Amino acid sequence: MDLIMIRSRKDGRILYAEQLERLPGESPWEYARRSARRENQLSLRFAGPEYQLLVGWGTGSVEEFLEAHPEYRPPGTARGERRSSG
Repeated sequence: MDLIMIRSRKDGRILYAEQLERLPGESPWEYARRSARRENQLSLRFAGPEYQLLVGWGTGSVEEFLEAHPEYRPPGTARGERRSSG
């Protein structure tokens, strides 16, 4: 399973996340093409310098991705710490 995420460059929050996985009978090549098309659609939808498109290959959740790539965590959040939304 893979994730496509949109991250705010301003505050580092993940604004949107979508899971992708191969469909039954879908070849790896077909999956790669479908994934690339979806990445392109999202990059057009979230166009602008304030957004960053991230892809987490082999990642099942945003938390798993951020654990593996702490450089994409929002500033001021420590490992395993959740930011309050208030």
